[in-house]
Amino acid sequence: MNIIICYAKGLWEATLRPKMVMILWLVNFLFAVLTYFLFSAVFGSVLGSSLLIRDLIKKMDMNIFIEFLTSSGAVLGEIITAVVVLAFLYALASIFLNGGILHVLFQRSAGESLAKSFFAGCGAFFGRFFRLAIYSILLWLPALAGFLIVDNLLGVLTKNPVHEQLGFYLTLARIAIALFLAYLVKMILDYARIGIVAKDTRKVFHELLGSVKFVLSRPAKTLILYYGLGLTGWAVFLVYRAMAGSFAQESWGGIFLGFFLAQLFIASRGWLKIAYFAAQARCSYLSEVQRAPAPAA
Repeated sequence: MNIIICYAKGLWEATLRPKMVMILWLVNFLFAVLTYFLFSAVFGSVLGSSLLIRDLIKKMDMNIFIEFLTSSGAVLGEIITAVVVLAFLYALASIFLNGGILHVLFQRSAGESLAKSFFAGCGAFFGRFFRLAIYSILLWLPALAGFLIVDNLLGVLTKNPVHEQLGFYLTLARIAIALFLAYLVKMILDYARIGIVAKDTRKVFHELLGSVKFVLSRPAKTLILYYGLGLTGWAVFLVYRAMAGSFAQESWGGIFLGFFLAQLFIASRGWLKIAYFAAQARCSYLSEVQRAPAPAA
């Protein structure tokens, strides 16, 4: 199918599912609240709870922050542990939610409530998607090895460079290569998830191999679609930053408006996640599979 049609239909199908966007927003909001209270408690236990300290934390005074990091080794260890735990829990939540999104796209029965279909998919495919995450090591390791090889080659060029500007551009090249490889693996995993749910198969490794073959046989088509959706996400982010920076967030009204815009941006991330799956499903070898009709809400 034409890439532009896949892109447009992916965005449209995501737009037709506001309730699912709200579920994804709620999960992100709950993680944000958990993170805020966890780190507020850690900082408060070290720096105290006086109004002056709270004001410094609010203003993110870098001197206070650096002193906190250098003088509170034990608490720093707790922070690192908390970050690792939160990242792991968020990764598990993402695996869980991916099953719900794709189940609604492919297997939602006529008349079935969205919540029932969504959470049924979350539970039904969590184990399979978890196994896929483990199998993905077989992709991440070659990607890492490839990056290290290129990085070492570029390191030879940056050793005592004649022009300082050369080192800058080669650093940008390193970043671009790392992002390209990371997004390539993520894209392959997306197609594997789509295949698992669309076929309702437990042959996870087989679908992973099939998605690798599909992506490598159509690199231009799949990459253009993936990066086109990514640029859409960046466009939404730039609009959000422009709107958030257009007014002062000092009064209660400004604070509330800033908070509201931030929540809209978080919701847009869920909307884009649905659009990715919907567009890639249109683009994939499973495009002929009948998917659940998109309800009006």
